[in-house]
Amino acid sequence: MANSMVHWNGNHLCVIDIETTGLDPFFHEMIQICILPLDSNIKVRRDVNPFYIEIQPEFPERRDPDAMSVNNIDLIKIMQRGHTREKAKDLLTDWYDKLGLPYNRSGVNRCKIMPLGQNYAFDRGFIIAWLGFGLYNDLFHSCYRDTMISALVLNDKAGMHAEKVPYSKVNLTWLAQTLGVPHDAFHDALIDCATTAEVYRKMINQGLLGL
Repeated sequence: MANSMVHWNGNHLCVIDIETTGLDPFFHEMIQICILPLDSNIKVRRDVNPFYIEIQPEFPERRDPDAMSVNNIDLIKIMQRGHTREKAKDLLTDWYDKLGLPYNRSGVNRCKIMPLGQNYAFDRGFIIAWLGFGLYNDLFHSCYRDTMISALVLNDKAGMHAEKVPYSKVNLTWLAQTLGVPHDAFHDALIDCATTAEVYRKMINQGLLGL
């Protein structure tokens, strides 16, 4: 049970991060995704490979130059070496199958990936735009964790008790810096996944999420 907790009910906690060509999931596209499995200690599993791929944009002309300057991703290289959207779907379902997740109590459906993210609501929109809601719902659990939301909750808790809020900003770089987590500012889905996992683990270990 090293890779599970009883209350996860057979589902598996994985950090998820993406990079995109802009901010609108109905117009821009996801071009990189990482799904990083964690064990019950909220540490990266070393016995399985992460799902970490690049996806060719179908509409590269829609890219937002400002957004692309933030993630500093070379779109031309992704168009050359990335997978098509359909091929990427196949690779994801194959990877999910190899996780070997158990079936739920009904014995009909497999258990799911429980996302942990930094502003996961943003990522979720792009992932659904890629997979469609049906496949997304087959693979991903609705109960996700979010380091940004956790930080906001802790700020509210401090405010209720007239205490100094712990996080003056809630972006990943600031959370990592505040909690003493090394973080490369270079935007890459795998790097950000590893940082998000450690931020969440430190929040839990330090008792910061106890209300």
